[in-house]
Amino acid sequence: MSLLDGYKKSLKPLDVEEPIDVFVHRPLAYLLALVLYPTPVSPNVVTMFSIVCGVLAGVCLVDRSIAHHMVFGGLFIFLSAVVDCADGQLARMRKTSSNFGRMLDGMADAVVSVVIVACGAVEVLRDHASSWRELALYACLVVLAAWTGTLHTASYDHYKNLFLRLTNEKYQEGEDMATALARRQSLKSEETPFLKVVWWVYLSYFTSQDRFGLWFDPYTTRRINSLPAYDAERARVFREHNITPMRVWRGLFGVGTMVFGFAFFAAIDALDWYLILRSIGLNLLFFGWLRPRQRRASREGFEAIGVVPIR
Repeated sequence: MSLLDGYKKSLKPLDVEEPIDVFVHRPLAYLLALVLYPTPVSPNVVTMFSIVCGVLAGVCLVDRSIAHHMVFGGLFIFLSAVVDCADGQLARMRKTSSNFGRMLDGMADAVVSVVIVACGAVEVLRDHASSWRELALYACLVVLAAWTGTLHTASYDHYKNLFLRLTNEKYQEGEDMATALARRQSLKSEETPFLKVVWWVYLSYFTSQDRFGLWFDPYTTRRINSLPAYDAERARVFREHNITPMRVWRGLFGVGTMVFGFAFFAAIDALDWYLILRSIGLNLLFFGWLRPRQRRASREGFEAIGVVPIR
């Protein structure tokens, strides 16, 4: 198998993959996964290393005593994204993907996001502290961007998993809240203090995702494990109705896109402009166009395939 063919096999369907991941993060991550494949290093260890890169990025962002600290901050953010992609690719190459691995990966994303957003906010607010009005304005933008950023990525994650469930026979990833709770109950006797933390983060994510999701789109289903088995005709019809919003989701609202943008604007020391772009520009698109378009796609898509979504 050629290097290119092997790389293609390590990807999820391109309908849901973020372009920035396909063309930037994942090619580099695939090379790292190839190096690690014959070693005893597990995908979960790789996940933990992505957290280390994220923490180093945060240190660089706030420590102005480091020469070119913003450039190094952007570099470590970028490395964190590459390593974050490598864990999943390595797991798929070894055929060892697991629910726990996905939970740990989600926790790593949350930790890295909190660190780089908090440290980036400190840097932005230091640059705009010349008056209390300016400081208050940027503080509001920070809160708005951080809060809605989690809504963006969580919503993309939901529609990605839903799309894969109904349009692809091979990739049936993700689980809903009810399934996650049942799985936790079955593993309760094996739960360690570390696993308690992982489960808390994972279930907190589910809770916030479900609450917002039911308002954002009442025509979808949060119970993806209740969906019928794959059917080729059903997949064709559902894809036809939902491919347009999915292109917007994967192009602008995924974790990879968010992190790459953060890394780029940090490296050129323009995080304030990235803050304005995310808090104002993307939210206008998210609430103004994507929400009504996705609602229509969900309603018409489920009606067309004859499935009544369970909320």
